[in-house]
Amino acid sequence: MGDVISAVSAAGKIVDVAEKGSGVLGRIADYWGLGRALDRRSRAKDVDAAVKLYESLYGTDAPDKLKDLLYTKYITESRKLDNLVEVLSIVSEARRGKNNAGTMPQQDWLDAFEDGASHAYEDEIRTLWARLLDEEITSAGSFSKRTLATLKGMNGMEARKLRILCSWSVEIQDQTGRWIPVPLLQSPLECGAGANGIPLSEISMLEDAGLTTQMPGHAPDVYVQPDSACTIRINTRPTSLHNESDHLLVYRPTYAFTSIGIQLSKLCILGDADTDLLSILQSRLALLEQ
Repeated sequence: MGDVISAVSAAGKIVDVAEKGSGVLGRIADYWGLGRALDRRSRAKDVDAAVKLYESLYGTDAPDKLKDLLYTKYITESRKLDNLVEVLSIVSEARRGKNNAGTMPQQDWLDAFEDGASHAYEDEIRTLWARLLDEEITSAGSFSKRTLATLKGMNGMEARKLRILCSWSVEIQDQTGRWIPVPLLQSPLECGAGANGIPLSEISMLEDAGLTTQMPGHAPDVYVQPDSACTIRINTRPTSLHNESDHLLVYRPTYAFTSIGIQLSKLCILGDADTDLLSILQSRLALLEQ
């Protein structure tokens, strides 16, 4: 993901994202019919060329309405193409030197990605689409088509809120050994934004987007045995919760990512908030109620 982040600033100029048709990204670009080199062209010249081609096929007496329709269709499709090319350019820059690494996604998945990324008009959203494709190529099956549909419906504000929520999240292992991000919300007893977690009011819109839930059972409980420790992860680094008592301690999250939210959290940095997340979580360990 770091490669994608560093590539965002380099994507202002459209590059040959297809690497002359070679590698996984080149095959993806070819599948979408984008050609081997994706360079920006003058829309005005392209429209004129399209009108001339239309006239050569249907004659110079084509009604103005048809010409207007052709122009409108071109502008609409051109905007979507620009968005898709921007996303691919970021991925291309991030994967430079790794042309043949990874796996090409299935066609139905690529169709869903093209539909979503071509509607990404905000930089925050384009960056998420780029990270998503890069991760999917690297680790096939990371993102479902349902997740793509959710991302397509997100706006830039929701993308920023997701990034902030992820920064306030630690990773906890579930019973299968999978690491699950768990947000640390501000305690109702605390005052001051960020004093003891992120306020629910700051990220409530993510529930409407289908990324988070207050329903119990979506996040694993944390159990710390007496006189023992439990490993969690903060910003990818393992660290430990400690229990120096003679009783079993537990932390039960009251707020969680949905399954789609968990997938999209892979596109953000987890646990990089400028605060001591370990101490916050340690303070929330409590005796297990019988």
